[in-house]
Amino acid sequence: MTDTPTPLLPIATGSRVLVVIRTLLRRHRRRSVGTAVLFLVASALGVVLPACLGRIVDAVSTDAGMAVIVGWVVGAGAGAIAAALVMLWAARVLTGLVQDVLAALREDVFASAMRLPVSTVDDGETADLLSRVTGDVDAVAEAGGDVVPVLLSAGFAIGVSLVALTALDPWLALAGIASVPFYLLGTRAFLRRSRVVFREVRVREAARSQAVLEAVEGIETLTALNEQDHALTRVGTRAEDSIRMQIEGVRVRNRLFRWINGGELVGLGAILATGFLLQANGAITVGMVTTAALLFHRLFDPVGQLIFALDDIQRATIGLARLVGVIDLAPESDSAAPGATGTVDDHAQVALDLRDVSYRYPTTGRGVIDVTLRVQPGTTAALVGSSGSGKSTLARVIAGHHPPASGSVRLEPAATAPYYVSQELHQFRGSLADNLRLVAPDASEDDLVAALLAVDADWAVGLLASVSPAALDEGRVQQLAIARALLADPALVILDEATADVGLQHRDAVEGAIRVLRRGRTTVLISHRLEPVSTAEQIAVFDDGRVVQRGTHDELLTAAGPYRSFWRAQRAGGGQPHHGARLDG
Repeated sequence: MTDTPTPLLPIATGSRVLVVIRTLLRRHRRRSVGTAVLFLVASALGVVLPACLGRIVDAVSTDAGMAVIVGWVVGAGAGAIAAALVMLWAARVLTGLVQDVLAALREDVFASAMRLPVSTVDDGETADLLSRVTGDVDAVAEAGGDVVPVLLSAGFAIGVSLVALTALDPWLALAGIASVPFYLLGTRAFLRRSRVVFREVRVREAARSQAVLEAVEGIETLTALNEQDHALTRVGTRAEDSIRMQIEGVRVRNRLFRWINGGELVGLGAILATGFLLQANGAITVGMVTTAALLFHRLFDPVGQLIFALDDIQRATIGLARLVGVIDLAPESDSAAPGATGTVDDHAQVALDLRDVSYRYPTTGRGVIDVTLRVQPGTTAALVGSSGSGKSTLARVIAGHHPPASGSVRLEPAATAPYYVSQELHQFRGSLADNLRLVAPDASEDDLVAALLAVDADWAVGLLASVSPAALDEGRVQQLAIARALLADPALVILDEATADVGLQHRDAVEGAIRVLRRGRTTVLISHRLEPVSTAEQIAVFDDGRVVQRGTHDELLTAAGPYRSFWRAQRAGGGQPHHGARLDG
C-alpha cells in the first residue's frame, strides 16, 4: 500500500496563479513591454536570413550576376548579426526583469510562510511547507531563469515565421498546418498526464522529506524503542514512490518527443510537395519554395523548445500553485496573541485566566478539553503529564499559536504579548550579539552583557561579535535563548520543555537561567523533570487532554495520583524518570 499523505497546505488554481503573475509584472510594466518589443524585433530580424537565402537561389537560377548574389549574401549576414545582437539585448533585459519578479515572489512567499499560524503547520507534515519554500522556489527560479527566455523567443519566432510564411504564399502556410495535429495531440496527451505526474512528484518528494526528518530528529527515541528498521522502511517506501513517479515523468516526455518528430516530418514534407506543385505551375519561384522550407525549418527549434519546455513549465506551474497557496493561506498581517493589543509596562504584573478552553488538532484529534486555569500575577503554574497528554498544546494555545475551539484565554491587562520558549533549539546566522538583538535591536553591548551574566553565561561575554551559535552545543544555545528572553523582558513567559534537549553538562546552568527568568514574572512552566516544577505556586496534571489533578507540590504528594507516582519514580531513579514515567509531552 502506498504511503502518501495528503498535502497539508492548499494548492492554488491556475487562474489564481495567473492573477499573481500579472500583479508581479504590473510592478514592472514598462520593462515588460520593452522586453516584448525587443523579442519581437529580434524575431522579425530572424526572418531576413531565410528570405535572403531564397533570393540567392533565384539569383543563381536566373543568372542575375555576382553583384546581386553578393548583395543578398551581405543582407543575409547583416540580418543574422542584427538578430543575434537584438536577441542578446532582449535576453539581458529579460534576465533583470525575471530576477526582480522572482525576488518579489520569494519575499512574498517567505513573508507569508512566516505569518502562517503555528497550528496550520503543526497539524500535519511540516515538510510540506519546507518543500515549498525550498524545492518549489528553486523550481520556479530555475524556470524563470531558463524557461521564460525560451518561451518568449520561441513564441515570437513562431508567430513571426507563420506571418512570413503566409505572406509568402497562403498555400504553403496551409501545407505547414499538416504538422499541427501532431503537435496538438502530443501536447494535449502530455499536459493531461504530466499535470498529474509532476504534482505527484512534488507531493511524494515532500512525503519522503518528512519521513527523513522524522527519522533523523527522532533517532534517539527510535533507537531506544528499537524501531530503526520501521523508520528506514518508511523512508525507503516513500523514496521508492518518489522515484517511481519520476520515472513515469520520463516516459511521458518520451511519448511527447515521438509526436514532435512526426509533426516535423509531415509538415516539412507537405511544404516541399506543395511548393513543387506551385512552382511547376509557375505560381512561385524555386527561391520562394526554398524560403518557405527554411522558414518552416526555422520553426523546428522554437516549437521543440516550446514543447520540450513544457516539462519545466509544468514543474514551475505546480511550484507556483503551491507557492501561491502559501501566500493565499497566510493572514494579511501578523495576528497577535490572545488579547494582545500592544506592550505593557515593564513592571506591570499580568494575570492569566483560562475558562473552559478546548482545542483539538483536526488531523490527529489530540488536544485539550475544558481546561480552566487561573495564574495569579507574578506566580508560576506548572503543567505536567505524560507524552501526548495535552500540556504543550495548551501552552501553544496560551501563546496564541492555536486559537481555542471553545472557551476563552484572557490576559489581564489585555495589552500583553506572551513570550514562548520551546524545547527546540533555535540558532540563527550571525554573531552571538546578532542572535540576542533579535528581540531588542537597540540593545547596547552593556545590555547584552547584563543579560548574559544574569543567566550565568559569562563564557559568552567576550565572544559577542566573533562566535556564531552554530559552533555551540545545545546547552549553551539554550542559555542564549533564555538571555534573549530576558532582553525581551516579557510580563508573561511560557517555558515549554526548555531543558528537554539540553545535555546533563549544561542542564543545571539552563535551569538556573530559567529560575532567573521566572523571577517576578507570570510563568507557565512545562518540564519533564519535576524538581523545577516543585517550586511552582500551582501544578496542573494532565491526562488525555484534561486536568486530572491540581494543587501545590506538597498537596499533590499527599494525595494518591499520577503526580505522586511520577515523583517517586523520578526520585528513585536519581532524578531521572523511569521508562514509561517520562513527562515529556
